[in-house]
Amino acid sequence: MYMLFSSHQVTMASNKIVAVPGVFILALLLVAYCAEATICSRHNTSYQGLCRSNKNCANSCTQHGLGTSGYCKGNVRIFKKCFCTFECPGG
Repeated sequence: MYMLFSSHQVTMASNKIVAVPGVFILALLLVAYCAEATICSRHNTSYQGLCRSNKNCANSCTQHGLGTSGYCKGNVRIFKKCFCTFECPGG
């Protein structure tokens, strides 16, 4: 009977079978940990008028350097204010 693989080759193959999933799981955990950024918001005092459009609010936030995006917030339409969103410091 011929041996297709020596015992050394089988051991190395077994190590690779264990190592590949281990590296993959470690990479997934690292990506999940790094991807969790906390989003903060603040009132955009530079925004003039009633906040009726999230797009206009977001443009104002980015133009004034107050955030990366923005949205209109409030319970009643005529009292909505523009809030800018940004990544929280240290988060």
